[in-house]
Amino acid sequence: MNKKLFTLLLVVFIDLIGFGIVIPILPLLVTQIGGGTILVGAIIASFSLFQFLFGPILGRLSDKYGRRPVLILSSLLNSVSYFFVFFFPQIWLLFFARMLAGIGSSNISVAQAYIADSSKAHERTKALGLMGSIFGLGFIVGPLLGGFVSQQFSISAAFIIPAVLSLLNAILIYFILPESNKSLQKHIKIEFINVAIAKEVLRPKNIAFLILLFLFVNFSLSLIIGVFSLLGHEKFGWNEGQNGLYFGLIGLSSFITQMFLIRMLLKKLSEVQMIKFGLIVFSASIVLMGLSPFQWLVILAGITTPFAVSLIMINTQSLISLESKPEEQGMVLGITQSFGSLGMVFGPLLGGVIGSFNLSLPFALSGIMTLGILFFGKKYLTFIHNERNGK
Repeated sequence: MNKKLFTLLLVVFIDLIGFGIVIPILPLLVTQIGGGTILVGAIIASFSLFQFLFGPILGRLSDKYGRRPVLILSSLLNSVSYFFVFFFPQIWLLFFARMLAGIGSSNISVAQAYIADSSKAHERTKALGLMGSIFGLGFIVGPLLGGFVSQQFSISAAFIIPAVLSLLNAILIYFILPESNKSLQKHIKIEFINVAIAKEVLRPKNIAFLILLFLFVNFSLSLIIGVFSLLGHEKFGWNEGQNGLYFGLIGLSSFITQMFLIRMLLKKLSEVQMIKFGLIVFSASIVLMGLSPFQWLVILAGITTPFAVSLIMINTQSLISLESKPEEQGMVLGITQSFGSLGMVFGPLLGGVIGSFNLSLPFALSGIMTLGILFFGKKYLTFIHNERNGK
């Protein structure tokens, strides 16, 4: 592994520890300070909305000014957002803090563009899988830390950890991470929303389908993000620590899949075949996670669900990157993340609404939608597979 990639993965790891801390405990914090299931979905959706709006902007800024300064700025924004929650755990400030965090967390496309800058085409799926494995590793450490601190002190106290880590991240990037973008496009304009650019990116049918696939899978996944901690508490009496352990298990499965299994499967299966397999496993697992009355089956689903999601996400993003022009990586991957965030705007809102009637319903809907994605997208996936294999 080259030095630049190693440094970037370390930066991503630190960033995602914070993300892993927040996801399991945020719904519990909202309910603790007087919010309900619908409000949980709304606060999670506000984060995704600002990711949607700023994903392409950060991607284009990194094309124009470089990946490094954008990564520094976004880390500082994340740090400020976590400090807000730590010092002022109130509903309206939670909304503001998560909006700010949504802007900062739009940097995932910049990190992916950094990988695209620093790796050869035939190594890109492996490199993105390695980055995804670091996501899983952060999701192991983060929930465990968050669960422990929440139990020992308070839920809001856990937010001091990502606040400090994000600040350290900005310092680490400034002093260690070199710039990867060697072809800065100083002439391009940065616009808040540019429908023309989005249409241009979506013009090739292959990329358009893959980006829409990314959107709908994110939507299906986000249906259950805001309600799982509440379901675990209602069905099995899980507390903050136990929820942290469960999300740590999810992170472990994601890490193993993206660190080892994807590279092994690439020797036997194409990216498209792994996406199809992932959709089938994800559909079955997510229904099992929400409807099973047995803890051991829910724990099993906590292993198979991230395995399936990893197969879908990594291979979809890899295909999008491979189908894009080198000088447009930041823009295309930024728009991809933006569409993914759009799915995660409406998913938590709908999940919160139907979860207010029954916490298992979002899981059933997510599974049905995923099967629909596979059914309606099968011919497009087959076309992409044949094209990449010269058929």
